[in-house]
Amino acid sequence: MNLVNLITFAAFTCVLLVGVMIVILQDMRNNQPPSRIRQRMQKSFVSQGAQAAQANKLDFDIFLVNRQNNALTRWTGPRLARLRTVAGANGVRVVVIAALVGELVAVLMNQFMPLPDFTRPLIIIGLPVLALVQSYRFLVERFRKRFLDGFPDVIDMIVRAVRAGVPVTQVIGSAASECREPLKSEFQLMADSLQVGLDLDEVLTVAMRRIEIADFSFFCVCLLLQRETGGQLGETLENLSGIVRTRREIRQKTKALTGEARITTKILAAIPVIIMLSMYALNRAYLMVLFNTESGHNLLTFGVISIGMGLFVISKMSKLDTSR
Repeated sequence: MNLVNLITFAAFTCVLLVGVMIVILQDMRNNQPPSRIRQRMQKSFVSQGAQAAQANKLDFDIFLVNRQNNALTRWTGPRLARLRTVAGANGVRVVVIAALVGELVAVLMNQFMPLPDFTRPLIIIGLPVLALVQSYRFLVERFRKRFLDGFPDVIDMIVRAVRAGVPVTQVIGSAASECREPLKSEFQLMADSLQVGLDLDEVLTVAMRRIEIADFSFFCVCLLLQRETGGQLGETLENLSGIVRTRREIRQKTKALTGEARITTKILAAIPVIIMLSMYALNRAYLMVLFNTESGHNLLTFGVISIGMGLFVISKMSKLDTSR
């Protein structure tokens, strides 16, 4: 076997292995509890939406024309919509600023730090992307936390109104005027949709896909089931309020129990920086061997990769998934 055939075979094997790994990772991601919950909710609401559309004999897709729709817009569209939901009009601005700051830091690192040559393009490309992803996740988590902090109180308000004989469609508008952000904006949007004549099923379907929080999806399911089958809505929502509060307490206990591991992660990340700054102040020539020699560059690269992998593992071990 000559060199060309060997390289071709090796490239084909690598591509095949990468494809298998991508399929396995995608399957593992789809089998996660949040993904299963989202899929079940989407199937439920899509089937109801199809029945409603068939009953109304209307197909609104014929009015939607987008000649510029491609793979990139299909991937970025839902994420931009999610960003507008969790952070409003300033969400895109915050993410872009974070990416620009990451790019600026990367340029300064390449300009003033004696980094190995092969790491310079990785830092230029990877640091802004990392800043963009982390800022997006921060905005989503902040929205989720603020939403869940006030959601049980909103459910209790709806329970009291329903037991007093007020319809649910009117209670949603009243709840929007009594709760705080971000609940106020979301419930006000739902109330406005109901005011213009949209059906409750359509409003809850759109809200569930826009908010993407399991506790709110449970709330939508309770309303739809009560509308289809009847029963005591007040008692059902009261039980749901207790469940949401219990889930919030579990999240708080989880955060308290993992506090030691999170502090340990921060300390381990700060120790190398503090030691290097101390050595730079006390014995600069001893430290600059790492930056002025090729062996020092290799040691620094190995150290940064090792510390990064260790911090990643510790953070994954200490961060329990309480979203489901």
